Amino acid sequence: MHRLLLFGGIPAECFRLQRDSRSAAGSLDGDIVYRHKQHNFGNVQYYGEFKIGGQSLNGIFDTGSFDLLVLSEKCRDCPADAKYNSSKSTTYRVDDQGTHHRHVYGSGPADTDLAFERVTVGPSLMAFPQAFWEITSHQIAVMDFAHFQAIVGIGHGDSPVVEDHPTLLQNMKIDEFSWCVEKEDGAPGWMFWGSEPNLHASMAAVPVVGKIHWGVVLAGLGLQHSDGRHTKLNGVCNPTCGAIVDSGTSLIAAPAEDIRAITDLVGVVNKDCSNIDSLPTLTLTLGGQAFELPPRAYILRSEEPVLDDSVNGILRVLAFQPKVEIKTVCRHAFTEMDQETQYGKMWILGIPWLRQYYTTFNRVEKKLYVAPAGDGCRPLASTNFFLDSAAEQANASALHTEDRSGRTPSQPPLVNFNNTRNPWLKRLVPGVLNI
Repeated sequence: MHRLLLFGGIPAECFRLQRDSRSAAGSLDGDIVYRHKQHNFGNVQYYGEFKIGGQSLNGIFDTGSFDLLVLSEKCRDCPADAKYNSSKSTTYRVDDQGTHHRHVYGSGPADTDLAFERVTVGPSLMAFPQAFWEITSHQIAVMDFAHFQAIVGIGHGDSPVVEDHPTLLQNMKIDEFSWCVEKEDGAPGWMFWGSEPNLHASMAAVPVVGKIHWGVVLAGLGLQHSDGRHTKLNGVCNPTCGAIVDSGTSLIAAPAEDIRAITDLVGVVNKDCSNIDSLPTLTLTLGGQAFELPPRAYILRSEEPVLDDSVNGILRVLAFQPKVEIKTVCRHAFTEMDQETQYGKMWILGIPWLRQYYTTFNRVEKKLYVAPAGDGCRPLASTNFFLDSAAEQANASALHTEDRSGRTPSQPPLVNFNNTRNPWLKRLVPGVLNI
């Protein structure tokens, strides 16, 4: 008798790997072609290995940008240990026009020169010639001590900088890929290069409305309380916001007034996370479907200096001898960003979203396919995405967030907020940004 193994409710046969079916362009067609490990740095940066001109580098595979930026030996002041060196490559080609550009990210600007190279990911994915940008100088402080030397843009549309040159996804003929981050502290993330059509029926489909970004319509937020009550945040994303799912952003970026509205209703988060199980679940309506972010998704832990507030500590303050201790403190995983889009205010769903949801990005259908993420980033089947009313949301079982492994959920990840990557949109674009 044939036994059908299940991965969290989805048939194991859906995870079959396509073996070495090479297209003329050097990429692979079919099912999952490469399971790409994304190494974890401090639970806020996830980077994967790739090769450019035969040289191995680590890069942030960033769904929020389009271009390939690489730290170059031309950057004399860059302290990175590994840099791309064009003199060691036989496939390097400089841009005939001598094109220069300043790329601006939320963490700072980078000055670059356009060039072309052979880029490979894993054993079989290849793009040549691939347009890329050599970083000659930058003010991105996080890159000075990060574990990555490149930003690999895997955005939805054409590059707004060099529209006449294909992006990496276009050059590799990748129409679909998936992203997920394991929940455990220090655990890796994973990219799955290639298509998973057998999984789509078990996942929630969210239309991509962005012309160039992986942008979706965020049509309301609410709070599901532990006592069964549901509170709709009437002043937030009313009627809609524009949201981008961004693997290159460490936190959840949102307008300052929206964050205040949420945190005011969530209430006090105890510094030691002792009340985390009584905090409400945040619900976001994307594409007419409600997705839940439990407290362990929107709360993070960080080590911060804390003033001793005991009686002796207060006396020391009065004596101008304050005692400061480094303690682990729980806080919200939000960062402020005020930007307008054609769909309303801008939200960025970063790593906290990908830690909760296995997300598939489909360029051809212009859809995101979303499923709760289980152990090892296995997508879990769920039939409870369509929550059309407050009553349905109040009575819904927590299929999105339950841990089906039987383990007790761990504490929120421990992060250093100094190492977080901000969305480039945090640096305001004047007027309305068409996502």
